[in-house]
Amino acid sequence: MNNPHQGARFTVYSREQIVARLCAGQKAAEVAAAFGVSLRTVRKWLARFRAG
Repeated sequence: MNNPHQGARFTVYSREQIVARLCAGQKAAEVAAAFGVSLRTVRKWLARFRAG
């Protein structure tokens, strides 16, 4: 079966944790550093969350 997320670094739960930290007021750069991802990735996930 073709799974496009098979090699994904983070699970849905991890992405939810990143968004939760941002919504709690933590800076995007701090969250990116804590999870070892780029600032661009953090902002992308936040935008996707806001878009629904």
